[in-house]
Amino acid sequence: MKYTTLLFDLDDTLLDFGKAEDNAINKLLIKYNIPVTEENKQLYVKMNKAKWTALEKGEITRKQLFATRFSDYFSALGVEADGIKANEEYILFLGQGHFLIDGALDVCRELNKKYSMYIITNGAKKAQEGRLTDSPLMEFFDGVFISEEIGFDKPKKEYFDFVYKNITEQDKSKTLVIGDSLNSDIAGAVNYGVDSCWVNRGEPKETAATYTVKNIGELLSIL
Repeated sequence: MKYTTLLFDLDDTLLDFGKAEDNAINKLLIKYNIPVTEENKQLYVKMNKAKWTALEKGEITRKQLFATRFSDYFSALGVEADGIKANEEYILFLGQGHFLIDGALDVCRELNKKYSMYIITNGAKKAQEGRLTDSPLMEFFDGVFISEEIGFDKPKKEYFDFVYKNITEQDKSKTLVIGDSLNSDIAGAVNYGVDSCWVNRGEPKETAATYTVKNIGELLSIL
């Protein structure tokens, strides 16, 4: 057996972040009396994604992301409201969304029989803990590494340094990173010298990942 340990990303790898995000932004817009339209929701998604991409590239800090994403969003909508307070409320709403990716539970149940498994995530601590607590995933994992607790985000070397200090397997050649993000999961693994599997749901992009699958279920044919 080539690998002993699997490091899984959480959002859009095991849990459906899109559904959780949609659920949370719906609740927030209602709370702030903002029309719940597809246009308003997609504006948030676009602006939020740009913030997270900037974070992954090291252009902004996590603190700056959380402090500005709703202030900037409200400004774009012409709404006067406390963006920092809205961010805290949104994270609580997000933590209520534990929608599983199709097939994820079965795959985790099967792989848990042979591998040590950990979750590696850049999400907000309160949101990720809430989503994991309410999901049936945790019985299959030996630990969770949340970047907000560690102080570094994927793909930074320091993030992976922390992970490897706290898992049993120390041989990088026997671990596999599994995730949907080329910027954080795959780039982090490649730069750290660890094999990776990109969960690509249709993006026509080149990748340095060791493996590429179209859905989480295809992992079983690799491992």
